[in-house]
Amino acid sequence: MATLQSWTSVGIGDLDVFVPSPPCLVVYTSYVDDEPESSVTYFWQDENTGLLNHQLLYMEAAPFETALAWAQEHAPTRSIERIHVKHARAKKPPGPAAVAKPAVRRRAVKKAAAKKAPAKKAARAVKRPAAKRAKK
Repeated sequence: MATLQSWTSVGIGDLDVFVPSPPCLVVYTSYVDDEPESSVTYFWQDENTGLLNHQLLYMEAAPFETALAWAQEHAPTRSIERIHVKHARAKKPPGPAAVAKPAVRRRAVKKAAAKKAPAKKAARAVKRPAAKRAKK
């Protein structure tokens, strides 16, 4: 039976580059209008050139579990040991708007302000320049 591996990618700036381990199958499920769309792709490396090739084997409006079962069933026919999986979850619709907090009553604000005594400022002595002090 093939080993399941999560989607392996390398981030290059804003670009995500998929790094498969060929030969392998890739099961990918995305959602369009809350409906799943799944695909299974076969990746292999050419022995002579070293180029990475791929072939789409399965694509249907099916849930992730169905596509994964299909991939596991067909992996032995191509001598596949690894299945990479990526399941883009369905986006949840935005929830109800946050309830606004009740307004604070003005009386409560006035009472709280009345309880606090204003801080007294220390009087600062005005210093005169030495020349003006000597004239007196």
